[in-house]
Amino acid sequence: MKRLIPLLVLLLLAGCAKQKATDTVTIGVFEPQQGLYGETGQDTWRGVKLAHRLRPVAGGKKIELALYDTKSQSMEAANGVSVLSDEGALALIGTFGTDSMNRARPVINAAKIPTVTGSTAADLEGDYWITPLSMNDDEQARAMAAFAATTLGLRDIAVVVDAETGYGNDLAHAFIESLPDYVRTYPIDYHTGETRFKREIARLKKYPVDGIYCPGDSAASAYFIRAAKNAGIRVPLMGADRWENPSFKEIGRDAVEDVYFTAHYARYETFNQASDAFLKAYEKEYDRAPTSYAAIGYDAYNLIADAMNQAGPDRDAMARYLRRLNTFDGALGITKRHKTRNVSIMRQKGNKANYVSTEEVAY
Repeated sequence: MKRLIPLLVLLLLAGCAKQKATDTVTIGVFEPQQGLYGETGQDTWRGVKLAHRLRPVAGGKKIELALYDTKSQSMEAANGVSVLSDEGALALIGTFGTDSMNRARPVINAAKIPTVTGSTAADLEGDYWITPLSMNDDEQARAMAAFAATTLGLRDIAVVVDAETGYGNDLAHAFIESLPDYVRTYPIDYHTGETRFKREIARLKKYPVDGIYCPGDSAASAYFIRAAKNAGIRVPLMGADRWENPSFKEIGRDAVEDVYFTAHYARYETFNQASDAFLKAYEKEYDRAPTSYAAIGYDAYNLIADAMNQAGPDRDAMARYLRRLNTFDGALGITKRHKTRNVSIMRQKGNKANYVSTEEVAY
């Protein structure tokens, strides 16, 4: 009998370990924590961690987080999906950037893992396993086109973009195609990594422009705006969601004052209960104001937790739930999927962006 006791203890311990394993699930996050887009990924990760702290259990399971740093490299986004999925993640959150998401898409679909993303890559709604949370490049470009033509009354607009990125090309194309026929455009391309913009400014001065749309990365856009202002160019400057990053102001300094850009989230102009709760919790937790990317991370986690509660901790059931979801009340506001999109237009004032208006674009 004495010999049986150690064996029984081992069996009981094994059973407890097995029970613990089945009571815990992992949500994987693949976002850049360093490199060109590191600040954006860090903000998203802060939002995810805050939501997890407030809601550590869903669907009867304790949730653990696993982070894969994509290092701002598009191929690492695909690797992150593969690693996190192979390690048993139930669902994923990620990733920033049009190019990175387009690399990750086929891996997500092959792994059959539900993924909630704040990426602005176009046509993500067509992917069964991917749920986009925010406006895409086409929607934000159309919103800025309407603002430029109607509110600012511009008629001759230079479109300055990084020709080597899908992000810049997609935004430029949608912006130009959405303008009324009476607005003329003057495309100017630059190469990734450009900081001086001498050639581009020389070309720009030859055109009779009354506005400039330059939807690039935060650093490149800030360098371009400084170059334009130093060259004496004084017209309205417009951009896209990446201008919200702190590095845009840090590099652009006084030159970026009064520029306009589209944003996923206008923190003091989003009036719903979930947004108010997020804003207060985030400022208390981190002693700073949240960006759009923090709100995206927060909402992405809660959307996955809702799917776990409603469909159970099962990949396919969660994906079906997310596909059928029409309305989500979150930090970004009340999102009505498959309908019109409300896009916030912001204006840089000092160290913060102020809300200007909302442009409604059809889905």
